[in-house]
Amino acid sequence: MNAPTPGLHFIDADTYHLDPCATPSLSSTIAKLLIRQSPLHAWTASPRLNPAWEPVNKKTFDIGRAAHSAILGKGNDYVAIPTDLLAANGAASTKAAKDWIEDARASGLTPLKAGEVDEIGAIRDAVTHQLAAMRITLDPARSEVAAIGEVGGVLCRAMVDNAPADPRLPLYDLKTTTDAHPDAIIRAVETYGYDVQAAHYLDTWEAATGEKRKFRFIFVEKTPPYACSVVQLHDDPDHEADWMLTARSKARECRRIWSECLAANVWPGYPAQVQIIGARGWDQKRWADKEIGQPIIAAKPSAEALRSAAQFQKPEGMSQ
Repeated sequence: MNAPTPGLHFIDADTYHLDPCATPSLSSTIAKLLIRQSPLHAWTASPRLNPAWEPVNKKTFDIGRAAHSAILGKGNDYVAIPTDLLAANGAASTKAAKDWIEDARASGLTPLKAGEVDEIGAIRDAVTHQLAAMRITLDPARSEVAAIGEVGGVLCRAMVDNAPADPRLPLYDLKTTTDAHPDAIIRAVETYGYDVQAAHYLDTWEAATGEKRKFRFIFVEKTPPYACSVVQLHDDPDHEADWMLTARSKARECRRIWSECLAANVWPGYPAQVQIIGARGWDQKRWADKEIGQPIIAAKPSAEALRSAAQFQKPEGMSQ
């Protein structure tokens, strides 16, 4: 296919992840590596820069990938592994099962066991019901929309899980998780750099369309009751809980690093020097709050204490 021009495109996920742009483009995945690890990690993860790059397929990704397809109504389809190919204990460990799975993946399908297929259906139904209660509808015709645009002189791309046609509505990104409680989501955003993803998507979408949108995450639990939470990162620079001001600053720094490394074709890893690292404040406080100096082994009770305890435990009516 010809390299997509700036704007919105409906590109299959496999082609998108290969980076089909005219020149190597910056994705949110690469951006997070640039700021959380190093340019060398970003280079390694880029299919356009690393000649040895290969897509990663892990069993742990399968449920999330299939849930995306079921809920969004678009993406790689999933298929049940024939039960007669499985081992006696139900494992997909036989040669026939492994060959079948390999062929399925080569055809762009996500192989699942029959029980997992049923589980995906249950997740889809539960999430659809919960989103409807929030008056959120995900139109399959607007799922997996690729936005391509130049932001600050850097070619960027973003695959938006769902982008309603109405520009007044937010963009949505779907994530499967083990815990969709808002407190757990805060930790996930910090750990996995989802704030950088939000800023990158919004900047790229605006460059591609001229639209200033909001961005929301839909977190979906992979186990019953398949609860989901829809969250939006606080976006008010005058509020102490603001998240997006820093996120946008991180996204700009990612673009700066990417641009410089791409121009020089130099992709450094971690600094080649011994680094002195300090303890985080919370760890120091946790240690300071411990009761230091408390005896580990309890003192041996006195003879009088033993006699009192024995007397206390005697059944009523028993003489001394």
